[in-house]
Amino acid sequence: MRMQKGFTLVELLVTVAVLAILLAVAVPGFAEFIRAVRASSDVSSLTAALSLARSEAVKRNQPACIYSASWGDGWEVRLDVNNNNSCADAGDTAVRAFGAVSAAAALAVQEGGADSSQVVFNGGGRRQGSEYTIAYRSVANECNPQRDRNLVVGPTGRTEIEACTP
Repeated sequence: MRMQKGFTLVELLVTVAVLAILLAVAVPGFAEFIRAVRASSDVSSLTAALSLARSEAVKRNQPACIYSASWGDGWEVRLDVNNNNSCADAGDTAVRAFGAVSAAAALAVQEGGADSSQVVFNGGGRRQGSEYTIAYRSVANECNPQRDRNLVVGPTGRTEIEACTP
């Protein structure tokens, strides 16, 4: 009797069926994992920008801010050269630019409850103006406390990261 090498058709079909079942279970969880990693990266980038703006303000003893005309498209850390508490002026110096958030994500910045295009720190590194809240949502108009965050800039300039509340 001759020994045959290889797989039978039944063995191959059973293997393919098991792989299909495993993929059907794993793919939705993997998509959620990718959204969570992107959200973490975006929040880290925002936190780095806030820390950089605050440290530049202290280092140079002049106001500095993160500024964006459209937050979803990215933002810049800028120095307020003319000390008017606005980093939207053409003469203000850009320190570093940060890229856009993930495609499906939404970002909103509010100062004292009103929309704002900047977060300003004075020369001592303290927050200028009312409390700033930066709301990051990995999917626009949706709050998932497991991955979405609010960054709150307190009076001392320190940033606190909180889970969003639906």
